Amino acid sequence: MIRRRHRRAQLLCLLLSAGVGSLFQAGSRRLARSIPPGGATAPDCCRRATVGVASAQENQSRPSGGDVIPLRQVSDPYPVFNGIAIDPVNNVVAMSDVNRKSLLSYDRTADSSRSGITSPRRQVFGALTNIGFIAGVMLDPPRREIYAVNNDIEDTMVVMPYEAQGNAEPARILAIPHQAWGLAMSRREDQIALTVELQEAVVFYKREARNVTPPLRSIRGVNTGLADPHGIFWDDRHNEIGVANHGNYRGLIKDVGAGCVPTGSADPEGGAVLPSSITIYSGDAKGDVRPLRTIQGEKTRLDFPMGLSLDEERDEIGVANNGGNSVLVFSRTAKGDAAPVRVLSGDRTGINRPMGIAIDARNDELWVSNFGDHTALVFDRQASGNAAPKRVIRTAPAGTPTPGFGNPQTIAYDSTRDQILVPN
Repeated sequence: MIRRRHRRAQLLCLLLSAGVGSLFQAGSRRLARSIPPGGATAPDCCRRATVGVASAQENQSRPSGGDVIPLRQVSDPYPVFNGIAIDPVNNVVAMSDVNRKSLLSYDRTADSSRSGITSPRRQVFGALTNIGFIAGVMLDPPRREIYAVNNDIEDTMVVMPYEAQGNAEPARILAIPHQAWGLAMSRREDQIALTVELQEAVVFYKREARNVTPPLRSIRGVNTGLADPHGIFWDDRHNEIGVANHGNYRGLIKDVGAGCVPTGSADPEGGAVLPSSITIYSGDAKGDVRPLRTIQGEKTRLDFPMGLSLDEERDEIGVANNGGNSVLVFSRTAKGDAAPVRVLSGDRTGINRPMGIAIDARNDELWVSNFGDHTALVFDRQASGNAAPKRVIRTAPAGTPTPGFGNPQTIAYDSTRDQILVPN
């Protein structure tokens, strides 16, 4: 019995030192937030259990531990844009920075001077902000508030006043489902809607929701056509909601007591890779509802669509088409295998893995945030083809490379090619 307990204690130590790996990935992320900067300390039982092992290794050289300076470091020291939002009333544009974990705001007319860095009006970053792996961003001009969604670690939405700067605390924080990405608001309903990649859902909250307020409703189910949803818009005029889908359909997971299997399937590994799409729903939709319209097919040119923006005046939908290095514009009423009415793409555009898009009808402009470099681009609202931008906002000098890290969680070494592989 003593020997068995000893082995269990050793196993526990191994699990603790490895972070329990993928067995408890989500739980370890939350646990990591409670670990002090010096790292986790093994409990007394573990220290006692490993005394024998440590004694046997006393005569061997020990690897250094603690706060060790790396031999080399591959990192991007500059902000990289993700989501983007425009407030033409207050002449503010805001962008989320997934690389340095910050939120930046600029004057709407800001421009890069001689290919140098564009100075932001404000940059919010630091431990008190609760900003981490930040994705979607939205502006509320009447209340002068910035909404931002933490996508893959913190599982929160933060709301900041326009005047926030540095290591500022949010005005409020809302706990949201894991892997939320897109964000939209209905001023008529005074509600916000978030897309959730993992759950393949759209969830709705009161605008002023905070802490652990539960959602009002959700759109989710096998009939919805949601498949790895990202960008979203809320059209109050026509009472519609539009969602951009990558097409990675995981299946709807439910707990059946003996493990989790996709709904309607006996295969625990069920799922499918579907064509990318834009799905349109009634603004009042909830549950497992079919979309009113679906834009999907070869003619659409949709490829990894990220942000969406609605042009109410022109009755058009703008899409940051990440996989195609392009901006696609569709008629709001398009459906099926419909071709875009305009395509913005080419070397002169500077579009490089676009993540966000914002249409400014007041100033007749279209904004695009790039993930592939350190820029946000401003075009004429009706620009098409290989058109050059009117203005460029830069977070690094022109031509500065980026490693393209998104959300790396592990690495591998290829000894044949002497290369380090980093999946995002």
